Amino acid sequence: MMKKKNPVLLTLPLLALLAAPPAWADNQGSSRGHWGETQAWRLQVGVLEPRGESSYWDDLSFDFTGDADNFDDALVGLEYTRYVSDRLGVVASASAFEGTSELSYRDYVDEFGNDIYHSTDLDMATFNLGLLVHLTRRDRAIVPYLGAGGGLYSWRLTEHGDFIDFSLATPEVFFDIFEDDGTSLGYYLQAGLEVPVARSVSVFAEGRWQRADAKLEGDFAGLGDLDLSGRTLSAGLTWSF
Repeated sequence: MMKKKNPVLLTLPLLALLAAPPAWADNQGSSRGHWGETQAWRLQVGVLEPRGESSYWDDLSFDFTGDADNFDDALVGLEYTRYVSDRLGVVASASAFEGTSELSYRDYVDEFGNDIYHSTDLDMATFNLGLLVHLTRRDRAIVPYLGAGGGLYSWRLTEHGDFIDFSLATPEVFFDIFEDDGTSLGYYLQAGLEVPVARSVSVFAEGRWQRADAKLEGDFAGLGDLDLSGRTLSAGLTWSF
């Protein structure tokens, strides 16, 4: 069983806060904030942790040595914000995620006593529209914000490796590739902190919760729903203009 996590990414929110002191010199009339600027680009990196509450994930954890936690992995995203007022912005965002895990049967081995492995890949790309609300002026030393939105969640699920054919009188191990993909509607909620460090640059750290579900078809027909929900912990840079 393999579980990929990058602990360095989890330290990014702390780094964002450590970067703040130079910008705390004064709170009024400084040159650091984004007050009055009407557009912004944001680049983020983080970790997506799938929730895994659906029939597919239940079957996976029952039959194989793994669960949704094994698919925690890196996410990268890009956002564009157009401010319609001093504190309210309309956001268009996109992100990409790929979670991979190597699983083996819990109760079966091959004729040599070796575990029977296959790899499972979950790829996801999101395209959202939403609203971002800053709770203070954007030129404060620390700027809390909230957001929400919805959009398209494009996904692909692939299993490749060795499996057992239980339809035979004597079950046999065989190699195969199973795949399904699709696009689902979903939504997200977010909360975070932004810290201006220069006239047009900020660092930020945020948490986001997304909710989406898909009905499995194709090679996975009959296995029910695939839960695409999860939480993201991320940090990054904002460039305002």
